[in-house]
Amino acid sequence: MLTGMSVLGQVLLAVILSLCGFAVASALLALKLKAESAIGRARGAMLIAAGLSIAVLVLIIVAFLMDVFSIDIVRRYSSIDLPIYYKLSALWAGSTGSLLLWSVGIFIIFAFWLRTNADRQLAFGNLKFNAVALSIGAGICFAFTALLIFFAKPFAVGPVTVDSSIGVNPLLQNFWMFIRQPLLFIGYSAFLIPFVVVLAAVFAGRAGDSEIYCQLKPWLLVGLCFLSAGIAAGARWSYIELGQGSFWAWDPVENVSLLLWFVGVAALHSLIGIRIADKFRFWTITLAPLPFILCLFIAFITRSGIIVSLYSFAGTVSSLVLSVFIVCCFLLWLICIICTVKSGSISLLKTSGFRLDKREALFWANVIFIFTAAAIGVATFWPVIWQAIKSSDLVVTLPPLFYNRIVLVAGIILAFLVGFATLIDLQEHRGFILQLLGSCAAGLLCFGLILRFSQVPLLLTLTCGICAFSLIAVLIKLAINLKQTSQIASGIAHLGLLLLVVAASFSSDKLGVQTALDEKGQFELGKYELFCESFKRESFAGVTKEGPEIVVTKDDLQRKLWPHQCLYPDGRRIAEVAVHMGLFEDIYISFDRLSRAGSVIITVRIKPFMFWLWLAAVLIVAGLALGLSRKKS
Repeated sequence: MLTGMSVLGQVLLAVILSLCGFAVASALLALKLKAESAIGRARGAMLIAAGLSIAVLVLIIVAFLMDVFSIDIVRRYSSIDLPIYYKLSALWAGSTGSLLLWSVGIFIIFAFWLRTNADRQLAFGNLKFNAVALSIGAGICFAFTALLIFFAKPFAVGPVTVDSSIGVNPLLQNFWMFIRQPLLFIGYSAFLIPFVVVLAAVFAGRAGDSEIYCQLKPWLLVGLCFLSAGIAAGARWSYIELGQGSFWAWDPVENVSLLLWFVGVAALHSLIGIRIADKFRFWTITLAPLPFILCLFIAFITRSGIIVSLYSFAGTVSSLVLSVFIVCCFLLWLICIICTVKSGSISLLKTSGFRLDKREALFWANVIFIFTAAAIGVATFWPVIWQAIKSSDLVVTLPPLFYNRIVLVAGIILAFLVGFATLIDLQEHRGFILQLLGSCAAGLLCFGLILRFSQVPLLLTLTCGICAFSLIAVLIKLAINLKQTSQIASGIAHLGLLLLVVAASFSSDKLGVQTALDEKGQFELGKYELFCESFKRESFAGVTKEGPEIVVTKDDLQRKLWPHQCLYPDGRRIAEVAVHMGLFEDIYISFDRLSRAGSVIITVRIKPFMFWLWLAAVLIVAGLALGLSRKKS
């Protein structure tokens, strides 16, 4: 039975590969012979392939749940004593399982687009568009399946074992990491559709068709919604699991996911700008396909080992093939842009200075998004760039302060543009002058009060003033447009962005210290008083947990926290932090070690505005999700 499960999985993957190849051939044949029936056959083949891909995923999930250790990835990442939900997360704990999960997402999303847009595509009356879209989408599905069959090999058979096997890394046994990967891969998969639609539209000569762009917005929103949720889940995991007191470590993989988010948001703004000026079509054609290429790039750097990352897998054979895949997709995108420029059917965006209109606000927002993404990208790969230039083995990395300053300045400018663009939209409403004065007054009042009564640095004070100005403008617009779903969605997402700028700026200003405490010893940090009540030790399922019980007191608040370390049977020792979340600041304690004298060494940090940072992430995701409920025009 065990061998049969492996064989069945390999057979299913082979059938899927054949169906994808058939779909590509049928689409190309339809393109050459102008045969609509071939389009139908290709579409049918991809729908069947999507169904079989789901069967493959179910099969591998069953293997994890049934502890089929004869399958290599189950043996390497699962364990008999793992809870069921962590056995599921073990599927995407390694390179092979994560690639399989993403591949299934690609198939499902592409099949869903084919099914839901079948009538719309026929309404175009453009066989060439359908054939090109099918050939590109099916070709990408073919490439993913080939990667699985020839390199990742999810159903490869390893030595049969009956013990608890190796098990998933304890750091990954966390709810936020459990949901992070599926969220990210749904987002990554959704970005396939803009890539396919834009390339098919340009190669089919339909770049000027407004119906084409109606298909882009929902998929960009889906991609950004799940990507934002995945990034937030990863940040939460990093905050509570790594014991560094930070939600963002400026890790290379984190950074590339941030670049993906910036580019996706810029593409969404460009798409919105088409309604204002046709000049934004070129921006949309340029930016909309890029997120999918960046998704492939993320997969490459996590597997190639060219740069050190917390999220990297060990160097895998598939990295070389992925690089070829990325080059092919990049060349298609580049040819698409060249064809657009040569066609002359779309005017490029030309600006003649800063003017008070929505076009300029969108243009400069996109400039900031792209510039910030480029700066972070260059900084992330600076060690590789430096070694290539200097031909040296010396690794030179840029400090977190560099990233923080870039993002802070970009956040300030974007926060101002949110308020500026919102007020432009309000120009036609009654009482605009009062609305403008109210927004400006709120910003100036906030700036003045913080400057006068606090010790906050000037740049953060300016940030608060600008965000207050934009906040009032957005709230006024929301109050006026309560019956328009799209305006409410945009307003909620922008409120989230403003809150994120403020919270992220203040949360970097943390107060922390490492100290030694004897049992019954006391310690003060800021307004907090910490008391070591006892040293607690407990064991369960072979895992020993030990650490001090710390009583935290502030005014009338009293909380008992237990930062501890987990000692696993294989010798791994993982620290578990204790966090008390407050409305305006968190108290964050990690247990480092026991001293030779028997004192506990703990690190205590006070992290401001963390609650508001998580709330900002919820608002951004909620705004993007609400934008999907808008009826198609």
